Amino acid sequence: MIDQIATTLSEKDGFVVVTHVNPDGDAIGSLLGMRLALKEMGKTSTAFLGADFPESFDFLPGKGEVKVGFDSLGFEPSCVIAIDVAAEDRIAPTLSVLRKTFCLINIDHHPTNPGYGDINFIRANANSSTQLVHELLCTMGHRLTVDVAKCLYTGLVTDTGCFKFSGVTSHTFQLAAKLLEPGLDSYDITKSLFEELPASRLTLERLMLERLEFLLGGKLALSYLDIEDYKRIGAALSEGESIVNRLRETRGVEVGGLITALADNSCKVSLRSKGLIDVSSIASELGGGGHRRAAGIKSPINCKDLRLKLIGLIQTYLGN
Repeated sequence: MIDQIATTLSEKDGFVVVTHVNPDGDAIGSLLGMRLALKEMGKTSTAFLGADFPESFDFLPGKGEVKVGFDSLGFEPSCVIAIDVAAEDRIAPTLSVLRKTFCLINIDHHPTNPGYGDINFIRANANSSTQLVHELLCTMGHRLTVDVAKCLYTGLVTDTGCFKFSGVTSHTFQLAAKLLEPGLDSYDITKSLFEELPASRLTLERLMLERLEFLLGGKLALSYLDIEDYKRIGAALSEGESIVNRLRETRGVEVGGLITALADNSCKVSLRSKGLIDVSSIASELGGGGHRRAAGIKSPINCKDLRLKLIGLIQTYLGN
């Protein structure tokens, strides 16, 4: 399918690039990297987010050209390119009108992705979606620039946890080396990602840790936040996707979970595993999805009831 996408991008013009709600580093890096590459090719394109651009990635090039919410395009689009979106209903903003009319290209590395696009490039063993964007650009013969490489390297670094997560191989480091070749300073990027965090993010993490519970014999680390916490602190909802990683860092913990109550009484859950348990399977049973070690749920069930269901499922998977 990669050749078909490469041909489509080469022959057509007018592209809309989108990613998932509450975007993380891989989503933002993929979105910006793809959009910048299309611009370098002379293609008419635009990129959308469902909410304001996350402050944590303000250092990336192209952020000023990303639009929030769906508005008049000003051009006739030929394709919507969804990157790092595990399910079509996770695309932000909702582009249902475009979906009915134009081709949808689906580029993703989530194993739970059902292949909802008209053209699908899904590889579950890829470390990040930015890896797939890089492969696509190489197939097209597009020369990697510093700006595009910076975005793609950011996605690779964040989705591998600075190369410490499972699945990192020699190929991962070969890709990292290729992305640094245009002249990137690796520390310049990792410093921005991990050593210049907004105060709101640290305040949110402190609150999460204050509410932390160890359950199921210490194998489950569970905490919760409320949408009002994010508003009061001034943190983006996407910050929850990074701080939840702290919950699996304790010895003996197999699963970390962060439950967030949303404004419409629905519930959002971020799950992280050390690998003994496939949290994507747990998430799937509750209407979510993701990876073996990182998954999420967005459910209309209230948080109190969802918490009980979640604990029960994790207990079953642990065999307790």
